[in-house]
Order: sequence, then C-alpha cells, then structure tokens
Amino acid sequence: MPVLRNVDVFVKARADIRTQSTSGGLITLLATSTAFLLFLGQVYFYAFPNQSHTLHLSESMQFSMLAGDTVDPFQQRLYDIKGKIPLYFKITFLHIPCESLEVKLNSEAVLGDAFSGYPRSESTSKKMKNQHLTVKMFKPRAAEHRKIFGSEHTDEAHKHTGRGCTLVGNMRVPIVAGNLAITMTRDAWMAALNYLMARSQISHETLDANPDIKRRENDFNATHYLHEVRFGKKASTASKGLTSSGYVPPLENRLRKIENHLHGIAKEEIQVKLIPTVHSNPGIFTRIFGNGNRPYYQMSVVEHIIQPETMISQSSGVAAPGIVMTYDVTPLAVHIDELNGDGGFFGFLSTLIGIVGGCFVTVGLFAGCAVRSVQAVAKKID
Repeated sequence: MPVLRNVDVFVKARADIRTQSTSGGLITLLATSTAFLLFLGQVYFYAFPNQSHTLHLSESMQFSMLAGDTVDPFQQRLYDIKGKIPLYFKITFLHIPCESLEVKLNSEAVLGDAFSGYPRSESTSKKMKNQHLTVKMFKPRAAEHRKIFGSEHTDEAHKHTGRGCTLVGNMRVPIVAGNLAITMTRDAWMAALNYLMARSQISHETLDANPDIKRRENDFNATHYLHEVRFGKKASTASKGLTSSGYVPPLENRLRKIENHLHGIAKEEIQVKLIPTVHSNPGIFTRIFGNGNRPYYQMSVVEHIIQPETMISQSSGVAAPGIVMTYDVTPLAVHIDELNGDGGFFGFLSTLIGIVGGCFVTVGLFAGCAVRSVQAVAKKID
C-alpha cells in the first residue's frame, strides 16, 4: 500500500550495492557475543534478584467504630478486612487436660465463634458452627507426639499418651495492642493450690507409699510445645523473602519444658512486637505484571518464666499458670523489594531490548571510529 510505503523507516538497500567485509563480520560477531553475555547476565539478575530492605511508616486507616457512631455495612466490612489481622496458634500442653484450660483475648473469654471472623446466623447448622469454632481443644494425637518426641513409640510419648491438651485457634484480632491468655481455669488453679497445701503436710514416707498422690504431682505442669503462633498470612506462602534472608519464625516448633520444685507450675509471659512487612512481587504473576504487594508480619519476641511464688505475691493468687502473650504493632514497616525498581517483567523486557540494540550501535560506533582512524593514519603515511 502506498501509505504504508511512505512511512517505512526500514529502507532496504539494493542487493547489488551492498557489500560485506571481514571487518564488518568481526564487528557483528563482537556485538552479538557482547549482547548475548549481557542478555544472560540480565536474565540471571532477574531470576535471582538482590533483595533491598527499606523502612517506611506503616499504613494507617481511620474507622468510625465508637459505640455512638452509625457504621454502615461497607465500613464494617472494610474494618474487618483492613482493621483486623488473622491470628493462628497451635499449642500442646503435655500435662494439663483440656477441661482445666481456658482461652481469653483481651481478658474476654473466647467461646464459640466469637472471634472467628465468620458472620453469625441463627440458621447456621450445628456442624458448621463446630467448623467455625475460634478455638478447638482435643487430646494430643499421634501426629503431635511424633512432632514433639520424634516418634509416638518413645518412652516419653507413651508416658503422655491420653494426657494433656492441644489447642488450635484461628481468629481475627484488631491491629492494636492486645493480649492472648491460655491459662488454667480458676477452679483448676484452686484445686492445684489445695493439692500443694495438702501435699506439703504429708511426709515423704507417706508420699512414697501412696502412688496416687505421687502420680498427681505433674497434673498441673505447664510444660508446652509451640507448634506455631502466626499473625497474618501463612509463613510458607508469605515469608519466602524473609526465609531466603535467614529469618526464622521465633514461635514455631519450640518445646518449653518447665521445671521447678513445684513440678512445673509456672506462667510464661511472651511479649511480641509485630513488624508490618511488605514483600514486593514475590510471585510469578506479580513478577510478570509488576504489581501486587503481600503484607505480613515479622515478630520480635521477648519471653520469661514467672515462678509460682511471684505469681501469688504479685497478684494475690489471681494469675494462673499457662501462657500469656501480649502483642503490639510497630509504626514502622519493612519493605522488601526484589525488583530494585526496574518495573517487573516489562522493565526486564525493555532492558533486554536496550541491550541488544545498544550493543550493535555502540560496537558499530567504536568500530567505525577505529576504522576511520586507521584510514586517516594510512593516508598520512602515504
């Protein structure tokens, strides 16, 4: 078509006036090899990028959630999505039975699906309500024993068969400071105190002769195993950028064996600082299209054991053995960028195009200058 011919910038020279030379072939070979090596280097840096960590102010949002405010369903839904984070925990107490344990969030007992994040409905079936329980309790199974003791057939595993309690919690909590307490119930703690008082008045001879009293000495032992405590997204899918940097979740796969003269009666306090973390473009699709940030949370943990004498003296016997975890969110967020600002797949593609075209142009310019210089020198010599 004449119109397309008029805008053609790739004008073809006639074949009879085109010449090929040895120097031109050498220049082409040099430009091709250089472009190929730079191409391989660009592919390597794209596939294995250098992570850069930067600090930013964490994102904050305002919600009208006071008692006197009128909250429309959209704001309520936005608050449930943006104003809350998932909290998942799985903890096994090796000695304390399930009926002697209770879970409280911010001093409020966790019952049913109160903090599960699922909408409540009177028509919900009993089966669905059980599936949406915020905290589930059951006796440790063979899988838990295998993880804790290495095998369910060891002597330690046999000693704990049929004892203890595993708690699995899955809830949504506001992104503010709070505390989660997994402790003995008040009745169980009073029973433990009565047992200790009665035992203190029994002689060693009577204690050795009565195996039932001897057997009960570990019934109130707070030794526990933390399978996982997680805020935000699951570690296996969200924290690949951190695990590759050497980050190890501090509250996973950890046995806390409590030993004291009262056979393990104590309370563990865990202070958790949550650090909002944004991992830019960690997945395949987000690498291609250059967008998508996945927020999750790193944890800084400080923990210590409070012995029973301190518990009784400081709180008049109100505090019970178990685990009390307080958490707060830092105002600073960590951003992990694996693309170093080059714009994802399209930035990668444009860089490759620039490499291929730039190599031929640059090598051609240097070669042309060298040839003209040689020709100028040859003319002067002649």
